[in-house]
Amino acid sequence: MRPSGTEPGDFVEFDYDLVQAERRQQIRDVLNEVRPKLEKETGVKLKITNAGNDLVLSADGHVRFRASLSPDGRVVITDLKSSDRL
Repeated sequence: MRPSGTEPGDFVEFDYDLVQAERRQQIRDVLNEVRPKLEKETGVKLKITNAGNDLVLSADGHVRFRASLSPDGRVVITDLKSSDRL
């Protein structure tokens, strides 16, 4: 992000909620691409839901995969076992 039309000493505000919403949308776009492959692999229908700043893929009310954005901008999808541990 780079503010435009500012001069040294100006106070610049960023809309953090908008940044978070864009971040979640990027993750959701990736999840929509990989969800069919994961459903085929696991044999269950997965649903995308919000979980704080991350998104999760749930099956039968239990979180199956957690997706987050890494510092370098990659989406990381973590497979959680039935005990909710890695």
